[in-house]
Amino acid sequence: MVSLSLVAVLVLSLTSCTADQQTQPESSQQSEKILVKEAPGEVDLTKLWSYGLTSKRTGEPMVEKGGEHKMDKSKVSYDYNLVVDKNGTTLQPRGRPFGNGDKLILTKTYQEDENMREYTRVFTFIAPIRDAILYRFDQTTKEQWLELTWVLKINNIKTINSTDTGPKRILSIEQVYDYVAGRPTEGCMVMRFLEETELELKCLAFVNFNFANSEGRNHCKDHNVKVGSGIKLP
Repeated sequence: MVSLSLVAVLVLSLTSCTADQQTQPESSQQSEKILVKEAPGEVDLTKLWSYGLTSKRTGEPMVEKGGEHKMDKSKVSYDYNLVVDKNGTTLQPRGRPFGNGDKLILTKTYQEDENMREYTRVFTFIAPIRDAILYRFDQTTKEQWLELTWVLKINNIKTINSTDTGPKRILSIEQVYDYVAGRPTEGCMVMRFLEETELELKCLAFVNFNFANSEGRNHCKDHNVKVGSGIKLP
């Protein structure tokens, strides 16, 4: 088992319609500063359904200037990718969700740590999903949404429609699209969808990683996701 320090991670809360983040382990490797060039063509945030809404978990805006991930598929190269935050700091494998402004970069250095390789692989799946529903929803058809979320479907993540009608229901892949199509004024169920799908992919991908929080709760075990079993690919 690798030595892990504690950081925030997503844990279900019975009192909030979003998943709360409690203390969760992350890699103890030292962060590295890398300059990130901002891609052109920022969206008009004021026209987004998500504009002005905040995450109940973090209290931060769901969208912000420069927050799009804008992943360049030509830079996706398993074994040679890293994820950096908006300040250019290399992110280490952790349960905490990706944030606004995180970017994928291509390096010349082979990433020997398996969890680092899997961490960046999860980002390549989640970044386009986050951008589509938070920043580019009006340009994303339902068919395109289902194509973007294929990795969730084949790994049985959020495939079952919720029959609950309350504000704390856990939306499926299709339900979350339909929910946003209704121009909601509350985004907590969307953030819960994004955070839980990301975490469950990490549960599948990471090896020798302790997902238990400081209270002993483990999202992977609670949802019967076998840690390290691997992400299914077509």
